Amino acid sequence: MIYKTRVESASLLVLRRLITRLPETHEKYGYVSEEFRRRVAGFSGEAYFDKHINEFRPSYPYAILHDICLKQNGIYFQMDSLLISPAGITIFEVKNLAGKIIIKSDPTQFIQENSNERKILPSPISELERKEIFLKQWLGQKGFDLTISGIVVLAYTNEIVMQDLPAKQVINTQDVPILLYNQGLEREMIFFPQIQEIAKLMIAEHQEYVPEPLLQVMDIPLNDILPGVICPECFHVGMERLLRRWLCNKCGCQSTNAHIQLIEDWLGLVEKKLTNQQFRYFACIKDIHVAKRLLKNSGLSMYGKSRGAYYFRS
Repeated sequence: MIYKTRVESASLLVLRRLITRLPETHEKYGYVSEEFRRRVAGFSGEAYFDKHINEFRPSYPYAILHDICLKQNGIYFQMDSLLISPAGITIFEVKNLAGKIIIKSDPTQFIQENSNERKILPSPISELERKEIFLKQWLGQKGFDLTISGIVVLAYTNEIVMQDLPAKQVINTQDVPILLYNQGLEREMIFFPQIQEIAKLMIAEHQEYVPEPLLQVMDIPLNDILPGVICPECFHVGMERLLRRWLCNKCGCQSTNAHIQLIEDWLGLVEKKLTNQQFRYFACIKDIHVAKRLLKNSGLSMYGKSRGAYYFRS
């Protein structure tokens, strides 16, 4: 049973919004576009993995969770996917890598070859071993002592050259269900109530990653991005504020709440708080009272009074 599905990360969502607001002539547009493409490809590979592991329907109880981030001794560790079965827990490290992958051991190296390019990648095996250690500690504090294993999954079919036997299994996505079926159960360490308890504990303690405002991270001035409410239909930037609604002069779309996405854009791109003056600038409206009403009904919390007031997500 799937206990937690995968959704697009906050980092991917905010990158998508930045591309919408960043002029194509901007000096960093190419970099931002490539970073967005890379993250979309990563999410696509993980979604492809999700589709295949969904074919795994064993007769024994199990739990599958996607994109779980836990905290152990002040350190966050994120797992792409994991399977909880009566035999223990398997962590899946999903990688979307193009070209030929050469794997070496002692020291472990993943080398990616594409046409004339040869690049040494961070070792997903080392990443897995780190996560296994933290998960073991996290489970121990909850009173569970389980066998934990890890598998590196290449999202799409790659040519894999193993010059040495790696410390962890490395397989392609389509082979995952067959591998799991063939493993079977050597022994049962936990039963359905414990599987369900662990899955619910993980969901309860899952830490959603909240990235820093992207303009600060990428050192892009606020004046470089386009202000204005974005049309939800044609994505034109600059809807006009009429009486209690927004109007797109390009496609004619009307919306009462299109400014909600603009607020999300500000919080993700610029700053984690928003004043009335900043909202008026970004939404391209002049009426301070209209801005106050829209912010009050936005779901944000207000702190302070008068000119010192600002809004934030509590």
